[in-house]
Formats: sequence, structure tokens, C-alpha cells
Amino acid sequence: MDYQSSLIGKKIKKNSRHLAEKTMEVPIGGIICSLINIKISDRDSLLEEMFYHIGDYMISRDIEVRNSLASWADVLGQKAISSDVSLDLLTSFGSCIRSILLDLLEEEAASMRISTKALFDVIRQADSLIELVAGTITKLYIDRFSTTKFALDESTEDLNITLKELADFKNALNEATIFAITDSLDVITYANEKFCEITKYSRAELIGQEHEILNSGFHPPSFFKEIRKSITEGKPWKGEILNKAKDGTLYWVDTTIVPLTDIHGKTYQHLSIQYDITEKKRTEEMLRKAEKLSLVGELAAGIAHEIRNPLTTVKGFVQLLSTSHSEKKLLYADTILEEVDRINFIVSEFMVFAKPHATNYSECSAPEILRSVIKLLEAEAALNAVIISSDLPDENIYIYGEKNQLKQVFLNIIKNGIEALPNGGNIIVSAAKTSSEMIISIRDTGIGMTPEQVKKLGEPFNTTKDSGNGLGLMVSYKIIQNHQGRILVHSEINKGTTFQIIFPAVNGNQIVN
Repeated sequence: MDYQSSLIGKKIKKNSRHLAEKTMEVPIGGIICSLINIKISDRDSLLEEMFYHIGDYMISRDIEVRNSLASWADVLGQKAISSDVSLDLLTSFGSCIRSILLDLLEEEAASMRISTKALFDVIRQADSLIELVAGTITKLYIDRFSTTKFALDESTEDLNITLKELADFKNALNEATIFAITDSLDVITYANEKFCEITKYSRAELIGQEHEILNSGFHPPSFFKEIRKSITEGKPWKGEILNKAKDGTLYWVDTTIVPLTDIHGKTYQHLSIQYDITEKKRTEEMLRKAEKLSLVGELAAGIAHEIRNPLTTVKGFVQLLSTSHSEKKLLYADTILEEVDRINFIVSEFMVFAKPHATNYSECSAPEILRSVIKLLEAEAALNAVIISSDLPDENIYIYGEKNQLKQVFLNIIKNGIEALPNGGNIIVSAAKTSSEMIISIRDTGIGMTPEQVKKLGEPFNTTKDSGNGLGLMVSYKIIQNHQGRILVHSEINKGTTFQIIFPAVNGNQIVN
């Protein structure tokens, strides 16, 4: 057994009355003691006895001591039930006891009287004991509810909320995840060790701060406004967030935020449960870049053909210039300049798409991106007897996103459409906006797909092409997901396929959800 852990146990045992007094000074502690009629002046008071058992177990790790604590919890639970104390109040009381113990441990750690290993060991044992108390009391309440008419004024919904709060409390004790507890004003009231490790902040630096301290600047204000709206309405929120640690490093976390609500449905605090997905995001970015390079290589033949045509024109007119009269030279010069501009556009678009870019989200004109992609693919389409037509609005309608990633998606889908037309045909590109959505439709008249093939779209290494690997659509689906969008596909064999890419509409600087 760890010597330092034993010393902490002795200190808890020795100061059990002082810890009981501190618990009663906390509002929730005073309320519970008043309702159950616990008095600190009583010899061997119930509250003092609990801390005594906790300290005793830290010293001995004896199963009999755990059983004594369970018996204590049974007495407390019986008193609470007979005093009509609700389970949610007792759950908050358990959180209060844990905070008192953590304060003691922080003092010991600050004075360097306890090692990190011993600190973690004591916290783990304390959590185990508090969970034992919570489980014992919960079982009493469940037994009581199932056998009597206890608390007739409480509805079934109130009971479900209370049990949910207890489950949330137990989840918060699970040190296997990155989590923090935040109050109704978005101020951090608790952060576990893993949260401190990934953020590079100490617990003391985090407590009392808002989550804004971790803002990387990557997400727009509307992103956090939507999170806040969901929490206020009592709805869980799940998504991926890019945060910035104290030392400036960036990290991605898969985040679930669970709001805790009172009996009136009002959120009074929420739990943030996170998993580090930084490496996963890096892998996705590598796949996206690899697919982009593959796409660049596939486009090269069409680009070469597209450049060769204007070069042939330029060469012919240059030869004519040497034998023409001065009035015709001006006409020839205009034609040459038009063809040179055409070459410049093709090369510029190809280079912009091919070179690496930082991921910067901004308002992007959907019609502008689509026209650019169509122009870039016209040569390859012509080589395959495919006609690309468009029905795009004259005015700019916007998507909030990363321009080059969006180009990559549209290039992938239109290029797949070309390959689905082995004997030539038509591809129709259109865009429309509703009050809340931006819908881009890409329809081909190709060979189509079966329902089973449609279901598997976006899975890695799933492809309908002989030489494909399925990574193109997999990357495209992920890009659209990161843009808060979705892809719908409708296809019929020998009739064609329609891809609908749907984004939240952008009004001003706000994303409409």
C-alpha cells in the first residue's frame, strides 16, 4: 500500500469533524443536514462518521470498512426518504462531498506533501467510495418507489429526470474520458486530469474561466452560438471542435455536451465529454491530399488537350501574321490574345487546385465555384462525347466553407458522372436556394447504380469503376460533413444518377440551421 495514500487517509480521519463543518458551510450541505436533522454538535454525528470511514479505508483498504460505509449510506438514505428529500438533492450532496475532498487534496499537492501517483490513487479510491454511497442510496430510492406510494406529488417525468441526473453524475466520475463541468453561465467549475493534460492548463487556471480560453479561432461565432442554443434548450450537442492549448498547439476533440436540467426543464449546468481525435483528423487530411493528387493526375490528360487546341490556333495565326496585310494583323492579334487568355485561365485553375492550401473557411460563391469546375472539365468531357450544361443563378448565393475543398468535391462528382457515360451523354449542374438550405444538383444520364451500390457510396475501397479505389467519394462525403452539409443520391440503372449536395444557407454572416 502507498505510504502517502495512508498519510492522506490519516489526515482525513483526524480532520473528519473539520471536514464535516466545511461541508455544512456549503449551501447544499447545509440544506441536506437541515432536512435530515444532522447536527455537527452531536457526538459522532452522521456527517463526521462518513469522513471517518473514508479516511479509515484510505489507511487500511479493508473490505469491512467499505461495508461500514455502505451501512452508513443506508442510514443516510433511510433518513432522507423519511424526510422526503429528493434524490437529485442527494446527488448534488455527493458532488459537494467530492469537492471538499478535492480541496484537501489540492492543498496537499500544492505543499508538495503528496506525489502525483499517490494523488491519483486517493482520487480513484475516493470516487469509488462516493460511487458506493450513491449506488446504495439509489437502490433504496428505487426499492421505495417500486413498493410504496412515496412522493405522490412527483410525476414519472420528474423521476426520470432525477435518475438521469444520477447517471450523469456517475459518468462525470469516470476518469477515462476528457470531461469538464460548466455552469449555466458557461464558466468551468470542474475539469478532470485528462482535460488538464490536453489543454496544458492546470485545474486552478481552468476553474472560473469560460471555454473561450480554448478558442482556436477556427470556428465562426455562429458555430458556438448554435452549441449554446442547443444547451439552453436542454438538448445534447455532438460534434468535432478544434481547440488551442495553453502552449499554442491545436488539437481536435470529438465532443458531446450533455445539459443537466432541473424539474422545470431549465439548464443549470452541463457536462462536456470529449475524446482526442487529432491523429484521426491528420489521417483524414492525408487521405484528402492523396485523393487530390490522384485527381490532378487524372485531369492532366484533359488539361493537356485543352491547352493544345489554343496553342495550335496561336501557331496558325502567328504564321498568318507574317504574310498578312496590316488591317488583318489587328484581327489576328485579338484572336491570339483571346486564346492566350484561355490558356492562362486553364493553367491558373489547375495550379490553384493542385497546390497545398491552409484550411480557411469563408463565404464562397457557389455558382462561381461550379462554373470554374465546369470550365476545367469541359476538355475531358469533350474527349468523352459528354456535354456539361448548367442552370445556375446569375446572382451570387453563398456557402460558408473552404473554396478548394468544395472544388475537390464538385470535381470528383462531375468527373464520376463523365466516367458513368462511356458512350457519351449529358450532365446537368444546377443550384437553388431555399430559406434555410443551399441545394446543388449534379445529374447525369449514365449507366446508373443499384440501390445496394448507392447505400455503400462513401465507404473506403467501395467503387463501381474497374480502376477506382473509392477514396474520392469517401473524402468528398467527409468534406461535406465538415461543412455541416449532407449528400443525397438517387439512381436508376440505365437512366442515370443525381447527386444532391445540401448545405445550410448563409444569410449575411450567419449560417441558417
